[in-house]
Amino acid sequence: MLYDTFGRPLNSLRIQVNASCNFKCFFCHMEGTDESASTLTPEEIERAVAIAAKNGVNRVKFTGGEPLLRKDLEDIIERTRKHIAGDISLTTNAFFLKDRAKGLKEAGLNRINISMHSIERDHFVEITKVDALDAVEEGINAAAAAGLSPIKVNFVVLNGVNVHQIDSMIEFTSRMGAILQLIEYETDRNGEVANNYQKYHYDIRTIEDRILDKASKIEYNSLHNRRRIHISAGDGKEGVVEFVRPQRNADFCNHCTRLRITSKGEFQTCLNRHDQLFTFRGKDDEQIFYAFKNAVNSRVPYWREIDEDSYQVLREVS
Repeated sequence: MLYDTFGRPLNSLRIQVNASCNFKCFFCHMEGTDESASTLTPEEIERAVAIAAKNGVNRVKFTGGEPLLRKDLEDIIERTRKHIAGDISLTTNAFFLKDRAKGLKEAGLNRINISMHSIERDHFVEITKVDALDAVEEGINAAAAAGLSPIKVNFVVLNGVNVHQIDSMIEFTSRMGAILQLIEYETDRNGEVANNYQKYHYDIRTIEDRILDKASKIEYNSLHNRRRIHISAGDGKEGVVEFVRPQRNADFCNHCTRLRITSKGEFQTCLNRHDQLFTFRGKDDEQIFYAFKNAVNSRVPYWREIDEDSYQVLREVS
């Protein structure tokens, strides 16, 4: 296994299989890339995964855009499973999931993250520009029926849009047997002054503190040291809420063990770093390894303790 200069092990890949989507969520960071038609072939993805696996990577997450726009996604997962004995997961908006969940499971997918940023139809359409709430719920049911587990429902918390839906989402996900993943609207340093960020960012620590008061059990995800809280959701059901709080969070970055692969064939060290891209497309295995190694060695936590110190000042000013 390779370690970066901060002592963080590199055991996980986040692979962007495409950079296009059928939804138009205004806060989407597109994995730190621009919208593009560029994609890697299944063979190119497999070569990169095989080399990473030989050097300690045992977890892979596929993302987009919307990964299910790719008809060959099952092939990509099958090829990945040849090299990865550990966790293989997928993030999707679930629009196409109903008819493909079983095949994804058979191809080797372990679990799935489903983006659902509102439980109310009008707000769902406001966020995504698509009237697809029913399709997403059908996708969740199909994923459960296929045995993809655990199912995580990704919910980006947006000030003035969906904050009031948190309790309803906890009830919904507990009923569906899923984990609710509350995600802070994030951006890089320059983006913090943008109008959208100023308008919609919500400090989810206030929600976390409220949920903590009801906790029956607290766990921590090894990736980013994210807190996972178990609470009673009524009717004898248990709700599980995980908090993804990256903004100006040094602890989050200090526990990052992931390298990204863009749809253009680059190793990217961090969502917020556009100056650390290591191209491997079109190169031989030895060159791919050196690109991988150089990317790992270049990893630097984006948010540091000094950034946390200035966080409250920034919020008060804004």
